[in-house]
Amino acid sequence: MFLAYATYMDFTVHHIDVKSAFLYGKALYGLHQAPHAWYETLSKHLLDNGFTRVAIDQTLFKQKDGGDTILVKIYVDDIIFGSTNPRLCKEFEEVMCSNFEMSSMGVMKFFLVLQVDQSE
Repeated sequence: MFLAYATYMDFTVHHIDVKSAFLYGKALYGLHQAPHAWYETLSKHLLDNGFTRVAIDQTLFKQKDGGDTILVKIYVDDIIFGSTNPRLCKEFEEVMCSNFEMSSMGVMKFFLVLQVDQSE
């Protein structure tokens, strides 16, 4: 659904890989609970910074900035995001990489088992 919307809105999707997603929850919850603890940490950060959770998908977040929108999709230790304004993508990437151990993968080419070719 995220990719269909990105195509419809004609924005480029970017990819961030979380280096230490499972470490955030390991000390408190044990390895089995680490993905849940990481999701809670990340979603709290997004909600505290003006994002809202999309009702139909609890791992999809959006934020409005004037007439522009940024969407963020979380899948365990991968985050994909895109916006109608490239500036919002750049700002989001900078904030996330400065607050968490993440690596920017640039424009999304692969996600899960999908190969994505983003072109005009």
